Amino acid sequence: MTSHRVLVLDGQTTQALACVRSLGRAGHTVFVASPLPRPLASWSRYCRGHFRLRGETVEGYAALRVWARKQGVQFVLPQRERSCVLCNAERWKWETVGITLGCAPADLLVGAFDKARTLEHAADGDVRIPPSRVPRSLAECHVAAEALGYPCLLKPRFSDFWDGRRFLPDRGTQYVRDAASLEEKALASRQGGCWPVIQGIVPGQGKGVFALCDHGEPVVWFAHERLRDVRPSGSGSSLRRSIPLDPRLKEPAARLLATMAWHGPAMVEFRDDGVSEPCLIEVNGRFWGSLELAVASGVDFPRLWVELLSGAHVRPSSDYQTGVTSRWLWGDVKRFLYILAGPPPGFPDPYPSIRAGLRELLGAQPPGTRSETWSADDRWPAVGEWSQGIGELVAQIRTRVERNRARPATPRAVLEAS
Repeated sequence: MTSHRVLVLDGQTTQALACVRSLGRAGHTVFVASPLPRPLASWSRYCRGHFRLRGETVEGYAALRVWARKQGVQFVLPQRERSCVLCNAERWKWETVGITLGCAPADLLVGAFDKARTLEHAADGDVRIPPSRVPRSLAECHVAAEALGYPCLLKPRFSDFWDGRRFLPDRGTQYVRDAASLEEKALASRQGGCWPVIQGIVPGQGKGVFALCDHGEPVVWFAHERLRDVRPSGSGSSLRRSIPLDPRLKEPAARLLATMAWHGPAMVEFRDDGVSEPCLIEVNGRFWGSLELAVASGVDFPRLWVELLSGAHVRPSSDYQTGVTSRWLWGDVKRFLYILAGPPPGFPDPYPSIRAGLRELLGAQPPGTRSETWSADDRWPAVGEWSQGIGELVAQIRTRVERNRARPATPRAVLEAS
């Protein structure tokens, strides 16, 4: 296998750590970039250098590009939507200096990053979606919610919306109980000229499948079940287990990814009640937070993605070990803080008690559970996650206190500021 020099962005994320370890063990020379001074992935023994971004801006990425060229970097792997957006802002400049970006071009990315466009692709691929409306004004938001019925869900069009100068805050999915609460939430979730998507609530459990695509054709697959979410109201997981690939999820996911002509890694998330056809929730056109579990189960997505980017052929496969369980400990800490803060306004489902949260955090875990960050051959990231996590919490508390000294920060306020 040919050795390459790879730059992994968003080094503060768990998926960046999974990439660094995977590629380092495969013999590649790996570098890390992040806005943080000592991000999680830089603690890995496989990290050969770290660049600290002075800002998530086009100018900041221009400085990164200069540094990457000096290191002889050949491939760049963005881990978050905003890094994909900033790489694409001057994609041609990266390519001119001989660096390949491990994210799709902007016209393809929008199909995964814009929830309205994702719904259009789903319709073209005959994939079931929730009852949905894409309003173009505040008045249409009211009409949409009345048509779908309360309570309903309000989703910003983009997780990371770039207005040309900066990224707007991500308000996340919000539950709307009645018309009185709709207007404030819709206005707060508006992103430039894009009003939020309004959707009806679909019963069932959140389930996802993961794939690496070669120009619309999925070549490798993986699936896991979420045992605990970081946000009890719904989010990425802190505890998960690899499971067999369900054809009921694989088939609509394959149709959707083919319709999108997707190239690269993707997670397709559904809501499934086990009876009706699974209902599409969203597509993440990038690596996901639980990437380490897939690698540990035998699907080495980062290595295979670099092989595809370098022009190699990747043999189709959906074989992997099931029953592998991994835990992100800092994710469980964040989950407990969310539990302390209580359910978000309008959340309709049961919410964990503080006693249950303590038992999850400090009690016994499922047999064979492995750590997301600790590894026998790479131990320091287990220290790095605490260093980074505590540092972020302290910074968030300090920022919030400075903004409003009269009102102390609550656990939820601290978390929502992140």
